[in-house]
Amino acid sequence: MKKIRSLLYIIVVVSLILPLSCSYDRVGPGYDTGYPQNVENIIITKCAVTGCHTDNDKDAAAGLSFETWNKMFEGGRGGASVIPYRTDFSTLMYYTNTYPDFGNIQLQPVMPFGSTKLSYDEVATLHNWVQDGAPDKNGFVKFSDYENKTKFYICNRGCDVVTVMDAESGLAMRYIDVGIRDDIEQPVMVKVSPDKLFWYVIFYNGTVIQKFRTSDNSYVGQIPIGSGVWTSVTITHDSHKAFVTDAQPNGRILYVDLENMQTITSWQTGLINPFDSYVDSASSILLVAPQQGNYIYKINITNPLSPIINEISLDTGVPVDYGSSLDPSSVMLNADEAKYFVTCLMSSELRIMQASNDSLLAVIPLASNPSRMYLSSSTPYLFASCMGAPNTNHVSAIYVINYQTDSYVMDLYAGNESRGIVMDEAGQKLYVANRNVTGGSAHHAPICDGKNGYITVVDINTLQLISGYRAEVSVDPYDITK
Repeated sequence: MKKIRSLLYIIVVVSLILPLSCSYDRVGPGYDTGYPQNVENIIITKCAVTGCHTDNDKDAAAGLSFETWNKMFEGGRGGASVIPYRTDFSTLMYYTNTYPDFGNIQLQPVMPFGSTKLSYDEVATLHNWVQDGAPDKNGFVKFSDYENKTKFYICNRGCDVVTVMDAESGLAMRYIDVGIRDDIEQPVMVKVSPDKLFWYVIFYNGTVIQKFRTSDNSYVGQIPIGSGVWTSVTITHDSHKAFVTDAQPNGRILYVDLENMQTITSWQTGLINPFDSYVDSASSILLVAPQQGNYIYKINITNPLSPIINEISLDTGVPVDYGSSLDPSSVMLNADEAKYFVTCLMSSELRIMQASNDSLLAVIPLASNPSRMYLSSSTPYLFASCMGAPNTNHVSAIYVINYQTDSYVMDLYAGNESRGIVMDEAGQKLYVANRNVTGGSAHHAPICDGKNGYITVVDINTLQLISGYRAEVSVDPYDITK
């Protein structure tokens, strides 16, 4: 994998991983573990043993049971222990490998705990098995049949990877390398096309849009867009076109053909810091948050080659002011497109606007640094994430707003620097990507510079954080979508 960085630190977590001693007895004679025989010979005799990674004893071993192949893929308190095809993201390798030849992070305490470390050949067996997808004894690779399952995509800004997560289990299924250079290009947004056939990723410090298939995460190609400060991509409802924002002071918006993989045109007509955007279902209006002043751009794109750009004040009756007063950061329409919502950085609030006449309907205070929004289709809730600010009384929070009554419901702490949010409507769960850049701690050392972030989940029925779930992912999980 590209961009492997030096190991910054080693975290000792004996109390979270293993009890003080293990008794090395097999789970049971004739037990069908589901592992290939050569892997079973290692895991069942040295990992899934009494006092360690068994069903009965897993609570003292990070919540991980290795009794069977299926149990292993249930993960533990820190999420997945094995990522198919990725030894560099599989914690099973972190704690069993003591040989630099395999190029993995080596963490303490070495497993098996309190016993002889694995031999070179045993580590090689595990390494090759994970690298080949960690298949079961019949050759089946976990999650390879999940083409039609609900999946989340998380762009990790600090490591140039996209994490693919299974909504049903809450586990990371795959890590996909993105970007084209050796330096970190900082993926800042990942979007799935409305037809669910492809996902796209843009880079804050990149020069391309990359396209992947949702069926198998295979790479399709890239669209050259040149240098810029790329911050958002919004896709038309027919999945054919997209708008990409370059958030520089003298900014621009690209109109992109996703089918033919080319830029059609660039709008650069005095746009200031165009940061986030949202397109209506008819592809006739594009709303853009400029992250400066007290206004948004409302752009008539009936003819995308000749857009009509209007500046709309977010204060009814107050002229457009280009100075820092509200500083819009994200924008979206509601389902019937009668209202639109705007989060504001400077004023730490949500502004709700009437779409027909752009009048202000409501102002709802938020915590500091409001970032992303998600509108639920199965509940009356709009969720807004606030990353918070270091050294202030404003903490990271998720706000719950009733979008039918335009009223505050509640807010809750979901993690350190909560930013990306997405909901599993069927499962009634809100997934929160916590950047965890400043403060906080990580369970595992990262393979890139920085510190791992993590995913937490809010139960929508109770509007409470699900206790015990915290899936660690790679450095700086900045955006999440489905």
